[in-house]
Amino acid sequence: MLVTDSWVVGAASLAGAAAERAGVTIELASSQADCEAASQIFDRVWNQREGSVLSPGALIALAHSGNYVAVVRAGDRVVGAAAGFFAPPRTQTLHSHIAGVLPELRGRGAGNALKLHQRHWALSVGATSITWTFDPLVARNAYLNVHRLGARIDRYFENFYGDMGDALNGHDDSDRALANWNLLRPYPHPAVTVERAPHYLLRADGDRPLLDKPGSGASRTELLALQVPENIEALRRTNPSAASAWRFGMRKAMTWALADGWEVVDVRRDGCYLLARPVDGSGG
Repeated sequence: MLVTDSWVVGAASLAGAAAERAGVTIELASSQADCEAASQIFDRVWNQREGSVLSPGALIALAHSGNYVAVVRAGDRVVGAAAGFFAPPRTQTLHSHIAGVLPELRGRGAGNALKLHQRHWALSVGATSITWTFDPLVARNAYLNVHRLGARIDRYFENFYGDMGDALNGHDDSDRALANWNLLRPYPHPAVTVERAPHYLLRADGDRPLLDKPGSGASRTELLALQVPENIEALRRTNPSAASAWRFGMRKAMTWALADGWEVVDVRRDGCYLLARPVDGSGG
C-alpha cells in the first residue's frame, strides 16, 4: 500500500493536535545546537553519568544524511528528543533508535506526541512502518506502544545491548521487545474488548514474580496475562534481586508465549500484557 497525500495530511493534523495538547512543539533538529541539546536530553533521561548515550556528532551525522532527529520544546527549553535511521526494507521502515522526554513531562502526552511526529515524518518520506526496541518491564512504555499506538510486538531479544550500566537500567540484562508500528493502520488504535478473565502466566507476589506456564494443551480461546511491576526502575534501586527475578520471569513467559503462537493484543495502563491466539486471517 502506497503512502498518499491524504495519509500525510492526516498524520500532520494528528501530530500537531497531540503536541498542542501536551504543551510542546516538536521540530526536526536543524543545527549543531539542536543536536547538542538532544544529546544532553538523552544523557539526562537515561541518567548517564560518564560518556554519552548518543554524541552530538553522531546526531549531526544522522540528521545530515537524511535520517530522523527531532527535539521537543516547552517554551524555549528542550525537554525531549528522538533519533532514528532507516532499516531494511530501506525507505519503507524507520527504526527509532532512541526517544525520551524529561520526567517532568511524563503523563502530559509528550511521548505520544513525539511518536506521532515520527509517524508524520516517516509517512512524508514514503515509509510505512516504524520499529523500535523497548524494555518490556517498563509499564508506561508498554502501555503507550501497544495500547495507545497499536504497535505489534514481533520479537523478544535476550540481553540485546549487553550491560548498559547507566543509572536507569542498572546492571540488569538489557532484554528488549521489538515494536513494529504499521503507519497505515487507523489511529487511534481501536480498543480491545476483553470478555473473559485472563489466565495469569506471570503475576506479582509482593515485589517478586510468580510464573505459571500453561501446558501445551491450553485452550485456544484462553486469554493470557503477563503482569509487570508498576515501576521497575524504582524496584531496581530498592530491590535489585527482585528486579532481576522479574527480568527472568518476563523473559521466560514472553519467549514461551510468542514461540507457542500467542500474540500481544493489548497492554493495560498498569502494564499488564494481554495475549490471545490470532484469529485465522487476521494480521497487522
